[in-house]
Amino acid sequence: MKKKVFFLAASAIMLAMGSCTNDVLDNVQQVDSSLPQTRATASNNWTYAYVLSEGTWHVAPPSSPGSIVRYDNNWTKKSTLEIGDTGNDLIQYGSKLYCAVSGHDLTADNGGIWVLNAKTGQLLTPQMKQYDDEKTGHKAMPRHLAAANGKVYISFYSGAVMSIDTMNYAKVNYLELDATYSEGICVGKDNKIYVCNSGNTDDTQAGEGTTISVLPLTLDDETQITVPKNPKLIAAYSANKMYFNVLGDGGMHSALYKFNPTTPNVAPTLVTEKAGGFAIGSQYLYTADIDWNTTDYKTIMQKVQLSNDDTSDFTDDPGYMFGFSVTVNPFNGDVCFGQSMGDALYVYDSAGGDYKDMVNTGTANVNAVVFVK
Repeated sequence: MKKKVFFLAASAIMLAMGSCTNDVLDNVQQVDSSLPQTRATASNNWTYAYVLSEGTWHVAPPSSPGSIVRYDNNWTKKSTLEIGDTGNDLIQYGSKLYCAVSGHDLTADNGGIWVLNAKTGQLLTPQMKQYDDEKTGHKAMPRHLAAANGKVYISFYSGAVMSIDTMNYAKVNYLELDATYSEGICVGKDNKIYVCNSGNTDDTQAGEGTTISVLPLTLDDETQITVPKNPKLIAAYSANKMYFNVLGDGGMHSALYKFNPTTPNVAPTLVTEKAGGFAIGSQYLYTADIDWNTTDYKTIMQKVQLSNDDTSDFTDDPGYMFGFSVTVNPFNGDVCFGQSMGDALYVYDSAGGDYKDMVNTGTANVNAVVFVK
């Protein structure tokens, strides 16, 4: 009990002291962990885009709430849903959208999951669904989402994973991890769950973690892969190649790595530096990061060829500051970059060049986009 109380208290202090870092980097999101959403096709047949923005994290005054804005395919705003404190992930699975709201901290009891109809944008739950986190004794602080076999898998910031049923949204399985501050989650091609851990078992603040947890879909066992410090996001490309990024010390030294899940004891390989967010398209993986050495915090945008991991600049846009998140439109291959410390979403053709569209969402820290027919 003493360890649990100390962990929670230290977590609250860490969040309070690091609010600026949280706004810019700690909540970086990009990968729609339901894998079909990260695969670009040749069709432009999409009807709506749902844009998730985190809002801003504060101790006082209260945090500004996150939002989901629904746009038509001319990027005309159709509706806005206010979702609460820190909207951290948004995925589509089947006919539904699932949104993870982290809440203010591990003891705030204001995190949970929203469920929406993907075609209409209408809520399918009268209020946000909340779940008990046995590891903390509080309501869960969801971070990221993945989906498979009729279940949605949720990583908790406490260092735990839960699956919920997609019909009634009830808890199915739960496992406390041998880690803390869990972040990105995905389902591998081997039908295993992979979870990035930003903290090790006894850590009282995020950023020192060096593991990725590997679990069966039943969440009844855990093994771990050792990785560089502070893993954040993860995505499966093929049966023998997965990508993840790390934020390093304080989020200032991000990088993209790859590993082969069939040989988990082989150390991950560095692909490129400067990868605070990333997303996988049909031929390339795209990254974004902030150049902290420039006075205007220029965004560095790169592309990584999936066939051989050759890396090159995607485009150079001197007007785009505070690059935060990356999403690939699965219908036409457009690459969307969300802005931290601002409310802009920049949409580029997959070839790069000047942006095609720039949308102001009205809510800071643009986190993810889901495109639907």
